[in-house]
Amino acid sequence: MFSINALDVLNQRKISVTAPHFSKINLGKIDWLDNKIEDWIISNLKGRYYVIEQPYITEEGKLKTSRFAGFEDHKETTYFILACPYLRRNYD
Repeated sequence: MFSINALDVLNQRKISVTAPHFSKINLGKIDWLDNKIEDWIISNLKGRYYVIEQPYITEEGKLKTSRFAGFEDHKETTYFILACPYLRRNYD
């Protein structure tokens, strides 16, 4: 059965700025996968999210730019990390 998501109807699901209560994940530089990741989020998750490029400071103190995804529901963050096939996982 198909259910309608009110956030999609009101065009309030994807936000364009970071919110302090969202959990965020550094996606790295994956420009060619942006559409696939967002399509996966839209298809598999229900809550509010953002995908944004922003600067951050590395452990060495260098300023870099990277793409981040943030989710309002922390359960969706965990599901995204575990289930999204487009994330690069390091098993070093």
